[in-house]
Amino acid sequence: MPSSSGSDLPPENAPQQKNHADITPVVRSGEMLPFLAQIAGMGMIAVSLWALPLGGTLSKGLLVIWAVLSILPLLGRSGFLMDVALAVLLWLALTIWVLMAGHGGSAAWRLAGNLALLPLGLVLGSLRGRAVLGPLMLPVLVYVGLDSHFMLTSEGWRLNNPFLFLALFVLALTAWDVRRPVFRAGGLLSSLWPGLLAGVGMIGVFASQTRIAILAMAVVLITRIRLHHARTWLWGLPLAGAGLWFVVDYLPRILFTHASGRLAYWQMFWQQWQEGSASQHWLGFGVGAIESQLQKLQSASSFGALHNDHFHMLYETGLLGAGLWVAGWGMMMWLVRPSALAVGILLAVMVTMVTDNTLSYGHYLLASGVAAGVAWNSRNAEIEASDHV
Repeated sequence: MPSSSGSDLPPENAPQQKNHADITPVVRSGEMLPFLAQIAGMGMIAVSLWALPLGGTLSKGLLVIWAVLSILPLLGRSGFLMDVALAVLLWLALTIWVLMAGHGGSAAWRLAGNLALLPLGLVLGSLRGRAVLGPLMLPVLVYVGLDSHFMLTSEGWRLNNPFLFLALFVLALTAWDVRRPVFRAGGLLSSLWPGLLAGVGMIGVFASQTRIAILAMAVVLITRIRLHHARTWLWGLPLAGAGLWFVVDYLPRILFTHASGRLAYWQMFWQQWQEGSASQHWLGFGVGAIESQLQKLQSASSFGALHNDHFHMLYETGLLGAGLWVAGWGMMMWLVRPSALAVGILLAVMVTMVTDNTLSYGHYLLASGVAAGVAWNSRNAEIEASDHV
């Protein structure tokens, strides 16, 4: 693979050719297969996006297949650290426990697939680095550009696809943080383009007026703000004031609560949990128990899910499953701790899971995992380079 740094140039004692044909850029045969694989991968991501209206199972299945196929060729060239191996074992243990708690039913397999997306993305991003950002960003950008529209609700006009815009923002901000081209073919994206794409994602999230998505975006942004710089305060305070004025006048839903009904359902399922037997406390009420109950309630027909993934895991998989869930999050945070951006990205996902069913948002989970993995990879490379100075 040619390198922009010039490391692939011929040695100085090699005979120099003056034929212009010899300096004409050509595509080497060895580069064609990775290029076609990258195009096929983007096609699979695009199909998974357009399959969303058909149901999340097909879409997330395609994402899992894409991530696994992207990781497999890299395993032989990249050794796993002991911490990474332990994280993989924790994820496998949680997956097996979910399948056991759900008796191998369709709901259990769906939940297992949902749980796989974030760690798969983390592994993929850490192994491939920034090269994976572009092929993931481009299909998301095209899809939100074609599919997004404003919807008139009881609380005003809102833009749809908030978590896809959030995924675009996270990927683009990571590419901006790395400050190198994320498409190798022709340097399609310079350091300017990631900033512009992050701006598109930010505008989309704000226009959706989805509070938890805005909060998650703020969590990620905080990791990039240098509070000890005077110019941060000189520019930041006026911009924050102008932003607050704009939100109050044009996006009031962000600041005001609304009766979504989720608090009443949380109380209902929490009461059931407290009244449950000891075995139900330890083993859970079974994967799919929440969905089956909500479907029987006419008042919850439009609610869809519990909108709290942390309590969801506790209720359906018990204290044992919740323990593996917490341990898995702790291990991921421990792994990426050298990178503040990676920690912020994972923390933002955890925050969204408090009031939303983020486990159903496959593209956001995969994008967050990939972005955190790339940020972690980049930070490790910086540390390694400084150690050799």
